[in-house]
Amino acid sequence: MRRLLLPAAVAIVVALTWVVVLPPAPVHQPIAFAHAKHEAIGCTVCHRGAATGVHAGIPGGRFCQTCHATAPAGAAAAWDGLARGQAIRWVQVTHVPEHVMFSHRRHVTLARLDCASCHGQIRDRRTPVDRVAYRLEMKTCLACHRREGAAEDCAACHR
Repeated sequence: MRRLLLPAAVAIVVALTWVVVLPPAPVHQPIAFAHAKHEAIGCTVCHRGAATGVHAGIPGGRFCQTCHATAPAGAAAAWDGLARGQAIRWVQVTHVPEHVMFSHRRHVTLARLDCASCHGQIRDRRTPVDRVAYRLEMKTCLACHRREGAAEDCAACHR
């Protein structure tokens, strides 16, 4: 029994290290969305909750069609395979642990942080977002809070 404990412990440590160190696998998004083509619109137009709420929100097909219904034929290429009005089943790539309270409004409106602070140079992307730009871990958040002179009180984020 003791002979099995050491190899089992080593296997667990290697597996956990593997999960923590390696970036998450890329995901496949339902349409070929390019943020770069939409840069002039501004992030908070489509991600409506970013300036006013806790969650930024991901726009659905109906919202996108408010512009794309009148767009030239070439602009509709991303819609190939989707019926007009059909929901877009985006795969969310950024996840905050359930025990962490993150408010987009506090970071975007009050702290006036640019979206690139957490999401990388997303405005320049010509392909759909398929992975996170930065791992949202406590050390990443604390490094930013220290750099920006923001509070480091545990209770401010951990609920």
